[in-house]
Amino acid sequence: MEALSVPYKVKKGERVHSYSTSESIGYFLSLNHRRIKPLMDDRLRGKGISYGMWFFLRTLWEEDNITQSDLSGWLSVSQPTTLAALRKLQRQKLVTLKKDKDDKRSIRVCLTAEGRALKEEMLPHVEEINYMLLKGLKKSEITELLRLLQVIGRNARQNT
Repeated sequence: MEALSVPYKVKKGERVHSYSTSESIGYFLSLNHRRIKPLMDDRLRGKGISYGMWFFLRTLWEEDNITQSDLSGWLSVSQPTTLAALRKLQRQKLVTLKKDKDDKRSIRVCLTAEGRALKEEMLPHVEEINYMLLKGLKKSEITELLRLLQVIGRNARQNT
């Protein structure tokens, strides 16, 4: 692939005349997402977890006992989509949903023992995928990649 002809810092309102797919961050993010999803689906299917539900579990493993609203915000997913995913996880006995004691309008989401135990089963599969995806990258490059993806995410979030 050739070096980027687009300047790294494009000023707001400035036109970019040449913008092929090889120079599009969004294109590569989307393409890689579509390539990674089947890898995840293969590993999640045996546990009855959909790719969409995975992100809720993954977040709850790090931030349990949060409100549905906070979870929606954290994942940038609508409240109805969040509730639908949580109801599925609840039917599988992986989470409980309870009214918040202080704010009856809020629903608290808590992992069950089964939901917490699933972490130890599932994370090795994610590590395997990460190993495949990051093969050939140095630790410093992986660290920089994560940092850059977080910056892109913050920038996208600020503009939505």
